[in-house]
Amino acid sequence: MPATPRTHPPAALRLVDAAPVRDRPHRAGGASTRPQRGAGDRAPDLSGRFVLTVRALTMAARSLGLSAPSFQSPPRSDALDRSIQRMPAGDCVVGVRVKGRPFGAVVADAIEGIVVCNELGADAAGAVRDELWREAASISSGGGIQGHPVASFPLNEAA
Repeated sequence: MPATPRTHPPAALRLVDAAPVRDRPHRAGGASTRPQRGAGDRAPDLSGRFVLTVRALTMAARSLGLSAPSFQSPPRSDALDRSIQRMPAGDCVVGVRVKGRPFGAVVADAIEGIVVCNELGADAAGAVRDELWREAASISSGGGIQGHPVASFPLNEAA
């Protein structure tokens, strides 16, 4: 049987409660027991820090003429803090665990992932590591990515 065309206008849009789930009352009627993040909360945005850092490192690697791997967090295995997957096309995926680790260790793993994926020799690897650490340090001091300022975050702070 062929589909019949719609003969009535679409329903009007309804406004819905757009408050975050954690601010809504619990189904049982009580308030949510999860901790709330307020404006004064200084908890780090781990995923944001990771994304900004690997984006800057990726751009720096490309500017050095290197291929930039893809990054993911966490690694596919729960037992690892870092991993590298080589894809059939020659690309790499670097997995780095962010949660519960000092952010400097996270940055070191990302930098080492770039070096390993590009199969650099000892001299070239040292020069690339130095340049990538300079880029990471400029991001952590609030320098931003390509002139876009970001909030600063220390590399030695636990994530």
